[in-house]
Amino acid sequence: MHRDFARDYDSLTALYQFAEEILAASEIGEATRFPVHLALEELFTNMVKYSPDTGSDIGVDMVVEGGTVTVTLTEDDVDEFDVTRARDVDTDAPLAERTPGGLGLHLLQNIVDRLEYDYQDRRSSVVFTKGSG
Repeated sequence: MHRDFARDYDSLTALYQFAEEILAASEIGEATRFPVHLALEELFTNMVKYSPDTGSDIGVDMVVEGGTVTVTLTEDDVDEFDVTRARDVDTDAPLAERTPGGLGLHLLQNIVDRLEYDYQDRRSSVVFTKGSG
């Protein structure tokens, strides 16, 4: 199922409801739903935060097949930023010694099963999957 969302933090409630309707109808359990919601929110808020002036909506596609959830977020007229190549975060360092930023993408990479990025003609596409197993 596909839906476009305004590039605005106020769209988060509608985004959550969109995802929840699909996940509930597919009988996806909470152990999978929570990471899907978290990953979706992290990617969406990063798109809003780092490309606020594009004027384009953010497209979200969600498909559930065989217990696996596949989500694609697409945005137009943006600069390239490959979320699969985000810098490493030293989670063992004391808080006072850590460099701010990157923790959300680090978490994202650890809670999804697959994360892919594509960029062509100023169009960014991020795909993640999360299985129920």
